[in-house]
Amino acid sequence: MLKQFSPATMTAMAGAALMIAHQVAGKAVRDSFFLSNYPASELPKMMMAAAAVTLVMVLLFARAMGRLGPQRLVPAGFLLSMIVHGVEYRMMPGNPALWSVLVYFHIVAFGAILLSGFWSLMSESFDPRSAKHLFGRIAGAGTLGGITGGLMAERIAAAFSPNSVLLVLAVLHMLCCGVLGFAQFSTYGHPGPEPEKAISPKELFRKAPYLGATAILVLAGTSSAAILDYLFKAGAGAAIGRGAPLLRFFAIFYTCTQILTFISQTFLAQRSLQRFGIGRTISALPLGVGGGALVTLLAPIFPVFTLFRLFESSLRGSFFRAGYEILYTPVPAAEKRAAKTLIDVGCDRAGDAVGSGIVQLMLWFGPSFIPSGLLGAIIGLTITGAWAASRLDTAYSGLVKQRLIDRAVELDFDEIHDSTTRSAIAPAPAARAVSTATFPPVQAQAPDKVVKAVAELRSGDRGRVLAALSEIDRLSPVIAAQLVSLLAWDEVSDAVRRALQLDPSAITGVLTDHLTNREDVEFGIRRRIPRILALCDSQLAVHGLLAGLEDLRFEVRFQCSRALDSLLQRRPDLKVPAEAVYAAVEREFHVARPIRDSRRLLDTRDGSDPNAFLDEILQERADQTLEHIFSLIASVLPREAVKIAFRALHTDDPALRGLAVEYLDSVLPDHVREGLWALTDTKPPAHAQDSIQDLLGELLCAHESLLLKMNGGKAPERPQEDVPSPADADSGCRPLRHDGIADPQPNRQV
Repeated sequence: MLKQFSPATMTAMAGAALMIAHQVAGKAVRDSFFLSNYPASELPKMMMAAAAVTLVMVLLFARAMGRLGPQRLVPAGFLLSMIVHGVEYRMMPGNPALWSVLVYFHIVAFGAILLSGFWSLMSESFDPRSAKHLFGRIAGAGTLGGITGGLMAERIAAAFSPNSVLLVLAVLHMLCCGVLGFAQFSTYGHPGPEPEKAISPKELFRKAPYLGATAILVLAGTSSAAILDYLFKAGAGAAIGRGAPLLRFFAIFYTCTQILTFISQTFLAQRSLQRFGIGRTISALPLGVGGGALVTLLAPIFPVFTLFRLFESSLRGSFFRAGYEILYTPVPAAEKRAAKTLIDVGCDRAGDAVGSGIVQLMLWFGPSFIPSGLLGAIIGLTITGAWAASRLDTAYSGLVKQRLIDRAVELDFDEIHDSTTRSAIAPAPAARAVSTATFPPVQAQAPDKVVKAVAELRSGDRGRVLAALSEIDRLSPVIAAQLVSLLAWDEVSDAVRRALQLDPSAITGVLTDHLTNREDVEFGIRRRIPRILALCDSQLAVHGLLAGLEDLRFEVRFQCSRALDSLLQRRPDLKVPAEAVYAAVEREFHVARPIRDSRRLLDTRDGSDPNAFLDEILQERADQTLEHIFSLIASVLPREAVKIAFRALHTDDPALRGLAVEYLDSVLPDHVREGLWALTDTKPPAHAQDSIQDLLGELLCAHESLLLKMNGGKAPERPQEDVPSPADADSGCRPLRHDGIADPQPNRQV
């Protein structure tokens, strides 16, 4: 079974197992050493101090991460931790009180930092699609490692002195350093965004309001966990004593926590997400802890505290964690980094401080108030957490829908398992995202120049890619395929498009294949291909654009209709089957109105396009779905007549609108005509009074007055190829020859 994993995956799984084994054994060492040298009443102060130290070290680590990167910094961190453990082992017998404090700081601060650094390294070593499938296995290996680490700590503490476990911790981090330091991780070459200005917390929570509820939930949950942790550890210190027995107890406890969490993750958490959604799954933590606190009030004794703490830890590691990570799905990358840093580190450490502060406050009132008072505080915090969790589903669903409309995130419907996200995106036919395009293999027989160019284009470095693009003078199939895969990279897409336009007719097949491959080519690529196909002088380009009209994403379909219109302006001899066009128009009629009304184009228009269907008068006024439909109709009917009718439908003049409606009613097929009137809320004419030729002549004659009305009485600048004004004609405009739907030259200029 292990043969199916790559060496990088095996290395990552081994690193996770060693790291979590250290984490579980380290927690047992941390708690037992401190409680063996200090009373439990000192624990709240220690937790607050450790939270402060962690925040400072996280800031330093984040700055170093930006300069050195995780591949260098993370192994170095494990090496430093190993050295510190060695020093602790040597110095502990001389001054156990002092060194138990240093061990506490070491385990808390270094553990959080190295865990974060490890997953940063993983995210840069695997592409997003592989990560979705492999990270679960890597985390599973870490859970098994945690079980092993807890059992190892218990056995060594039983056979040797407690200090010996420090040597085990040193060895585990030494192995982590070796595994990750000498591993051949290849950094995933996804072109990252240029450095952005830091996002303020106020702006972050304004863009995603439910993150505020998430922050409250984390703060309340961590605070209640800190209070419960004190009750549990104080009872352990009083009931078990000090030294090796206490270490063995904590080792067994944390091992049981890992086992119970693993079972809950495997059999319960995912099913809860599928059936109940994110908010209710996350609510399991505050509601479960609140119920546990009520039960514990009836019997506030150490065994009950132990079971309560075990229950809380398993809920946090399974139900809460499963839903919590999904909450960041609709948050764009830049905002996500800011949010996770602020909430994961800031709110989590602040929760430790708040919970410890509550415990310290209770200690000042005397021991008699501690059990009931702290359990009451836990109940109050869980009520707050449950309130925050109850607000997540509605806010999260709203943000998912908005992000899909804005194209801010790409979601793969097949890889979404929670009912909340599925219900949010199911109504949108364009919600299905596709996987990242794969790079074409470099042929061994390719010339050295081609091999070098492909290597530069695949480097992921913007400067190197632009330099390689500037040296391309001809397009080989290998180079062309590689260039198409770079169209989704905003920072280089314009330069890539210029390179592809060197000889677009020679690569029509490559462009068509990528445009129609909706399963393996991402949306960012497909939406930019049509503008290149518009320059290909072949019938194959027409077929490719017609196939693109079946894409699930509206912007791809829109760009295909505009490209088809532009292509036919240059090559009116190319044939466009009317039945295919009208079938595409009918599909647009079946899209729900809320989705049509919310459509926005991600790519800006090219204002210099001489074939633009909309002039600047209508750019801000026109409905994009209607523009798309009229672009398609213009490919099988006289373009200028359709363009004028489109303009007329956007005026308030009933005479002009009526003229356009009569003309369209006369030339469109019945099924298209009825759908268009329903879409535009237009009342069809009772019957046509004039022939098609007469209606068209009147429509053309009204063109100049139409532009005057739309431009507020100011005569617009008219392109040379535009329709002549009535003043230019001798007898009321020259009528365009047309015999109905099947025009022999549908795209002829008027």
